[in-house]
Amino acid sequence: MNYSRFLMTSVLLGGLCSAQNFFELPNVSEKFNVIVTVESCTDNQCSGKTTFDIYDKSSMKKYQTLSSDNFYLDLNENRKPALDSLKKSVVFDDFNFDGAQDIAIRNGNNNQESPFFEVYLNDSSTQQFVLNDELTNLVRSNSGMFTVNSDSKRITAYLKNECCWSLTSEYVIVPERGLLKVSEFEEDTRDSKKVTTIKREFIDYKWFTKTTIYPREVYFKEENNENTERN
Repeated sequence: MNYSRFLMTSVLLGGLCSAQNFFELPNVSEKFNVIVTVESCTDNQCSGKTTFDIYDKSSMKKYQTLSSDNFYLDLNENRKPALDSLKKSVVFDDFNFDGAQDIAIRNGNNNQESPFFEVYLNDSSTQQFVLNDELTNLVRSNSGMFTVNSDSKRITAYLKNECCWSLTSEYVIVPERGLLKVSEFEEDTRDSKKVTTIKREFIDYKWFTKTTIYPREVYFKEENNENTERN
């Protein structure tokens, strides 16, 4: 049976909602296909209560249904999910580096008015996505979704205060203990004449701190040169 036809038939038979607020997301994950049913949609966006029917691509069986009370998704000119918005609303990745795909779903905004996500880890023993409070709180206390580096096995969170102050924090996951912060980089550009950076590293169970103050014009010249070299 054609996979897309199978999913569409499953949704229609289940009577989830009208097709107007129904979207299939086949490319958000290598392993899973997602059917999104949103409470309210206009010509260019959807928002509100949302259900996510997650299907295993290999077996074509429903894996799980998750929900969001305050989902948001931009639509393109064809009234399909806009790719940039989709990447900021449904995120599949291996957040705890155990080899299984996990999922984060947008659910409103956090205290800094940044997109808030609820993070679910894939429990191999139960074959279910389970809400992880620690990673969800990490999103809540920072400015949007964190990123993961599968090579270094580190999680990076970003916190910004308007234009002129930012904090980048890196974490590792300690088995049976959870998140452990191992570094911070603070950048303060609020002074009109200088820039202050503070680098903190957790090494051998101790924190080491290095504070550097740059003339403003020197700091941004060096930063621009680094960006040019990277490009």
